[in-house]
Amino acid sequence: MKNTSLPLMCAAGAAALGMSLLAFGQEKPAAGTAKPATAPAPKSKPQGLKFRVQQLHVDNNEGCAVADYNKDGKLDVSAGEFWYAGPEFKEKKPVRKLRAFGKDYLTNNAEHAWDVNGDGWTDIISGSFMEGEVSWYENPKAEGLAKGEPWKQHLLADTKLGQNEWTAFRDMDGDGVPEFVVNSWGDNLPMMCWKLAKDDAGNPILKPWVIHEGGDQTNGHGIGFGDINGDGTEDIIFKNGWYERPKDGATTQPWKLHNDFVFYHASCPMLVKDLNGDGRNDIIWGNGHNYGLWWEERRDDNKDGSTNWRTHLIDDKFSQPHALAWEDLDNDGQPELITGRRVRAHSGGDPGDNDPGVIHYFKWNKDAQKFSKFNVAIDGPGIGLQINVADLDGNGWKDIVCAGKSGTHILWNEGK
Repeated sequence: MKNTSLPLMCAAGAAALGMSLLAFGQEKPAAGTAKPATAPAPKSKPQGLKFRVQQLHVDNNEGCAVADYNKDGKLDVSAGEFWYAGPEFKEKKPVRKLRAFGKDYLTNNAEHAWDVNGDGWTDIISGSFMEGEVSWYENPKAEGLAKGEPWKQHLLADTKLGQNEWTAFRDMDGDGVPEFVVNSWGDNLPMMCWKLAKDDAGNPILKPWVIHEGGDQTNGHGIGFGDINGDGTEDIIFKNGWYERPKDGATTQPWKLHNDFVFYHASCPMLVKDLNGDGRNDIIWGNGHNYGLWWEERRDDNKDGSTNWRTHLIDDKFSQPHALAWEDLDNDGQPELITGRRVRAHSGGDPGDNDPGVIHYFKWNKDAQKFSKFNVAIDGPGIGLQINVADLDGNGWKDIVCAGKSGTHILWNEGK
């Protein structure tokens, strides 16, 4: 029987299924245990990192990137219509114009920094939710940046596909060059990658690479990357299951579809990590349009050969953890889970959609098999579709950049 991984049902039915309540962070005292005469002194709460919030701009753009755009040796930030020069990030400078649509959307569902034309200056690649066109925006170099010139738009591909939830820019075939990977909220649309190439005139283009032509449960809201079957190659997970990468010929051989689970409105990305150290990768994901953040523990396969997962709740106190990041914030050599509320993810139509923004990080304790939550920012900044983590000021502590409908923010990591 295939595990559909409906976490809210799993939590409610844990006792009926004979599952330990410890899996959900609850401990039941043994029967007959006497209460102590005096309560033990409460344990001191671990101190988290300190963050300072800098707001760069307020609009409805939800994509951002980090790169050295002006080649001064310092990291900069781009977010939709503007870019911001480091290390001060005080002045917004134009990149492009974004079209507004719906109640509160702008046409940017993710942006990626890359030197597309090979001239030594980092450009931006970007697509949108409803349109099939993917464009790159040419860096105007030193003189143009100084003058505040708009970045020239060039078409890379017209994919002819809408319903684009999010895009990743990731090396999918091991050749050292990232591919443009499209996640769709449409369950029956193709699973697609696009390879950077040149046309006959030498202009940059994207060439389609079809993972699956589409059909029944071949795509869906949410995507992630990692080795699911333990063969040493990176697979693709998505709402309705996972694609097994062929050992050889990733771009020419078919990827096998396994509809082993359903993760409703799964985050972009989901994370594939071996949390408990058993040599098998687990999955971390959030519900991008409701409450709930979970990790799925990899178990022994089912009798029919499908993968088997046990659901563990991480947190259900905030809604729309639509984007996740996995980075070492506290310099202890172990990455933390970073996420928050995607403010007004569905324009006020989701549970908790109009609550104030929050950003959190979670530390994993392998011995206790649980996450502990710490605040980055509350009652203000939230996330959008991308969380970027980088040491922007060179002080040895990684900072966080988010762009969403609560605005574009830098969360400056000031350490402990």
